[in-house]
Amino acid sequence: MNKFFTLHSVASGVWAAIVIPGSGALGNAAVVDLGDITVVVDTFCLPEAAGILRESALELTGKPVKYIVNTHFHGDHHYGNQMFADSLIITTDLTREILTKEGAPEVEVWQEGLQKQIEGLTKGMHAAQDLRLQSAFAYEIADKAALLAAVPGIRRRTAALTFSDKLMIHGTARSLTLLTFGGGHTDSDAFVYIEDAKVLIAGDLVLSKSHPAMLSGFPAAWIEILQRIGQELDFSLVIPGHGEVTDHSSIGEMISYLTEIQIYAEQAAASGESADFWMARGIPIPFAEWQMSHVFEWNFRWLYKQFVNEKRGEGND
Repeated sequence: MNKFFTLHSVASGVWAAIVIPGSGALGNAAVVDLGDITVVVDTFCLPEAAGILRESALELTGKPVKYIVNTHFHGDHHYGNQMFADSLIITTDLTREILTKEGAPEVEVWQEGLQKQIEGLTKGMHAAQDLRLQSAFAYEIADKAALLAAVPGIRRRTAALTFSDKLMIHGTARSLTLLTFGGGHTDSDAFVYIEDAKVLIAGDLVLSKSHPAMLSGFPAAWIEILQRIGQELDFSLVIPGHGEVTDHSSIGEMISYLTEIQIYAEQAAASGESADFWMARGIPIPFAEWQMSHVFEWNFRWLYKQFVNEKRGEGND
C-alpha cells in the first residue's frame, strides 16, 4: 500500500493503478505482462509515484519495464517518465512533436503558474455551496500543491519510438495493440487494446463517471473516436484516465456527456442569460453525481463562450 495509488487486477497479467484523489499522482496508469515483456501505460504526475509504480511493475511481472506508453501530452500522464530510465517511451508522432516543440517550462514560471491556479481553486472552494464541489476543489488543490513541490525535480523525457496509426508489441504470452484514431481529448490521443483479455486502456478519452477536461479538446472528433472504439473493438473492461475501472458502458456515458453538455451550453448561449446565471442552476442530471465536479464549470464556460462568439459571428480565440 502506498499513498499515491491502489493496484487492481483487471485480467490475467493486466493491472490498473488507480490514483488516490489528492495524492498528486492525478492520472491513472496500467501495467501489462506480455510474458517476456512488461509494459506500463502512463506514469502519473509525480516522479515519486512513478518510482513506486516501477517497483510495483517489477514485483507483479518479475521483469523490468521495457516499454512506457504515454497516451497523450498532458503532464499527469507523463511527468513520471524520468523514473523509467531504462525503458523505451512510445507515443504518437504528434504527441512527441508537441512535447518537443513546446519544451519544458522554466521552474520559476511553472511554479508561479501553479501558485496562481491554487489561489483560484481556493477561491472557488470557499465560494462553493455543494459539498461534492467543495471536495472536488480540495482534491485539485492538494494535487496542484504536490506538483508545485515536485516541480524542481521533474525532468521531461519524450518518446524514443513513435507511431502514426497502429503499433503492435508482441510478447511470448500475448500481444497488445497501440492505436490512435486522431485527436479528441487532445490533438493526439493513443489508447491500448489487449484483445485476448478484452481490456481497453483508454487514457483520457474515457473517464469513469468523472467530468472530462475539454479545454484542449475537439468534442465532435472526440465523439467520433469513441463511436469507432465502441464499434470496432471487442472489450469488456476499461482502465480509464481518471476514475475507477469500468466497463463498455462507459463509452456510451462519455458520448452522452460530450453531446449533452454542448447542447446545454448552446441553449444557454442562445438564452441571452449570462454564464453565471446558468452555472447557478447547478450541474445537470445525470452528471451532477460525477466526480471532479469543478471541471464542469470549466467545460461549460469554454463552450458557452464559443457559442456566444458564433452567435456574434466572431472567432473562438
